[in-house]
Amino acid sequence: MLRTVHTKLLLPILCVLVVGSLLAGIIAHRAASNVIIGAFMEDGQRSASNLRDSVDMEISKAQLDLLALSVAPSVKHLLRGDGASEALVEGYIMALVAQHAIYNSITILDTEGYIVASTSGSTGQFRGDRGYFIHNMRGEFYISRGVEMSRQTGRLTIFVSIPVYGEDEEAVIGAALVVIRVEELNARHVIPVNLLGDHGYGMVVTSDGRIIAHRDEDQIIAPNEDGERPENAGMVSEGTLRQLQEMTGDSAVFEATRDGVDIMLFVERSRHTDWYAVAVCPISELYEQSNGLAVFIIILFSALIVMQVIIIWFVVRGITRTLTTTVRYSEAVAKGELESTLSIEREDELGVLAQSLRDMVGKLKDMISIAERKTAEAEAATEMIMESINYASKIQKNLLPSDSIFKKTFTDYSVIWEPRDVVGGDIYWAKNFNDGTVLCVCDCTGHGTPGALLTMLAVSAFESIITEERHRDTAEIMYRLDRRLASVLNVGASESLRITDIKDGCDLAVLFIAKNGHITLSSGNVNVFVCDGREVTRYKGQAIFVGEGKIKNKEEIETQHIPVNTDNKFYITSDGLPDQIGGDKNIQWGYKAFRQIVLDNHHESQDTISGKIWEAFRLYQAKQPRRDDFELITFKPKYD
Repeated sequence: MLRTVHTKLLLPILCVLVVGSLLAGIIAHRAASNVIIGAFMEDGQRSASNLRDSVDMEISKAQLDLLALSVAPSVKHLLRGDGASEALVEGYIMALVAQHAIYNSITILDTEGYIVASTSGSTGQFRGDRGYFIHNMRGEFYISRGVEMSRQTGRLTIFVSIPVYGEDEEAVIGAALVVIRVEELNARHVIPVNLLGDHGYGMVVTSDGRIIAHRDEDQIIAPNEDGERPENAGMVSEGTLRQLQEMTGDSAVFEATRDGVDIMLFVERSRHTDWYAVAVCPISELYEQSNGLAVFIIILFSALIVMQVIIIWFVVRGITRTLTTTVRYSEAVAKGELESTLSIEREDELGVLAQSLRDMVGKLKDMISIAERKTAEAEAATEMIMESINYASKIQKNLLPSDSIFKKTFTDYSVIWEPRDVVGGDIYWAKNFNDGTVLCVCDCTGHGTPGALLTMLAVSAFESIITEERHRDTAEIMYRLDRRLASVLNVGASESLRITDIKDGCDLAVLFIAKNGHITLSSGNVNVFVCDGREVTRYKGQAIFVGEGKIKNKEEIETQHIPVNTDNKFYITSDGLPDQIGGDKNIQWGYKAFRQIVLDNHHESQDTISGKIWEAFRLYQAKQPRRDDFELITFKPKYD
């Protein structure tokens, strides 16, 4: 009987495997080819995308360095000719060039086109006829449309320059230029591009077809001393250029011919320039590797089928007698009939399997009993934790100032305080004095329970450090809070006193609202918006994080004065509002829509305006999770 079952079971399987192997070979060949080609296409597009992102990053980094340079006081003093040291500026730009090996030089020019500071030693030379300078004097950023040959070093270079504005941010007082080394750009980002071994490569092409980055620098042609290039030198073919110019999106894949070889081009359009990042691979190499790997897969698949036949032969012969009984027992257990019995007694592996099934059912019974007990314990513990957190929420709400404090100071006000969790890291605090009111809006590190603990420390510190003698000095309040939190958190203490390296604290805005409506403001990373019905003015906070103990004295903290205007309404929010992800593109909300709501509804009550902001915020958030606590304080001061 066993042999009969064995034969009946094995012969159909064997026939199916033999016939199936032929079909599987054909399918495997096609599937392997498609998978390999698909993987290569993804790899090519990814290589082009990575090249695009890397080059964009270098250009963006150069622009950011130039922006930082353009706002440096020493640079502006030098360009205005009011006593700034040329050596100081040159030291600054020398340091930048030393930090970035990709920079060939940095140059500062005045409005006449003369170099006033340079890392190349060309101070005093005239560059007013250069294209980048002409663009900068019109207030435009400039990025090379091709490569240039550096006259000082003889290297291929790319120019990136920006205008430098005066204090009024309207008049251009000069230009700042970074010269990027093409050789270093190639070494870092272009040469590493590799598709199908050494057969693929990358390059960067401008919108008019000029090659400005290539692993073979002989493919890049810079102009001669007369500004001329050989015709069609350093250019892609006309057909390739036409395909690039006809791209409708930011990515494309198309075939082309270069030097008589059919190639595949993977193209990504730059986000910041008119350049294209291109990954190139010969098509013949693609299909050669595809076919080779497909054949290997077919052979491997066939070998696996043979192995399966052999394994099935022995397995079927050994398990047919007891298989049915074992399956029925397993089915009964799966239905929850744990009292079923398995009456198989053997001295081989099937006997061990039967005994293992019996042991498993016994342990399953024990586990069910333990799980039921643990579930009950976990539910009780969860309930206790939630009761504690809910009570902590009540305590935190009691720390908030009462409405009576706001009513003494403001003719109209609104507060939306919505922690992301039951408790949160946002808090606000206020106290009335005879000559005005102190208002502190605080966004502590984190949210949930850790953030809530920091808010309690902050409120305790406010109560202690804001006294009758100091309440008008907003910078002093921020400075003392920084010292207090750093002391409480043992920042800077020895290893024996500090459990861990705590780097927590808060972003903070401190306002003193005088009885006559004049407002004094000091802020670290918190923005205050003021609307007079005609425009919304943003008072940006300094890049100061309170609690790290890094503020040496209160003079480091700026004090801003907001003059009296009976039309003014004030809006203070934590970063839970602008940082929320949502909308069609799943990007941060920012401040644009918020400012428009404030301006459009200026004559409404503060409750109405805050309600519209909250409604717009929730609509933008849609199904995205809240990223942070939400805190919005709005008010209109009284004017005695």
